[in-house]
Amino acid sequence: MAASRIAAVGAVLVLVLTGCGGAPAPAPPSEISASAYRSRVDDATGGQFQITVTNTGERPVDVHSIALDSPGFDSVPPSVRDVQLQQGSRIDIPTLYGAAVCDSSVEPLSARLSVTREGEPQRDVDVPLDQPYDIIDRIHSEECTAERVESEVTLTLSISAPPAVSTDPLNASLEVTRGKFDGPIRVDELAGSLLYGLKADLPETLDANTDSVTVPLTITTASCEAHVIADSKKPFVFPIYLAFGDDKPVYARIPVPTELQRQLVAYQGMACRR
Repeated sequence: MAASRIAAVGAVLVLVLTGCGGAPAPAPPSEISASAYRSRVDDATGGQFQITVTNTGERPVDVHSIALDSPGFDSVPPSVRDVQLQQGSRIDIPTLYGAAVCDSSVEPLSARLSVTREGEPQRDVDVPLDQPYDIIDRIHSEECTAERVESEVTLTLSISAPPAVSTDPLNASLEVTRGKFDGPIRVDELAGSLLYGLKADLPETLDANTDSVTVPLTITTASCEAHVIADSKKPFVFPIYLAFGDDKPVYARIPVPTELQRQLVAYQGMACRR
């Protein structure tokens, strides 16, 4: 994962715009700025982040669509968002990104905008995309790490029947099954979310000569506060750290299928009913 830095990096990107009138010159990038960030909802949803577009010029600007342009990600259709920005105003636009190209850098990095200015036809503009805290680098690194983990190991979470006493921990297990990696795989650490606590006796190692190992664990409710439950954006994001051979542990997420999510919600409902 790239080291954090506040300095913005960017490169020119090309946008395709059409309209009536004469052949317009590209809008000066200094009149529009763009920067990237990722919200908690984006992190939980996956596949998207936010681009903040600001009109730094004197005339209103109509923004029609936006897309990420980077060699580090496959291209996807632009996000459509028709909005007019007055001088100094800005808007956050959810923007999709494609599959990570793991043998490529994310730079040059740009925001691809389709815009219209008053009295001018619709056109494409090239806007350097700032990425405070290296957010695009981080997304790229996380996606490539997840791709590697998925090819080298399969993680399967199983949940037992609800406990006899609703406030008791819920018994569960995590099966770690070998993929293409033929060396030892160590489960160093796992964690829960704002709503669920996960606890296991770790580390646990899948030896080189075995195909799978089962890690017993317990799940508890981490909070029964109504506002915490309502505001939770990532209730089923359970981090796990895995070490492949002698490599340093890498971050991944334990998959929680929809049916298991329903079981967890039901368990929390019973445990919080006091």
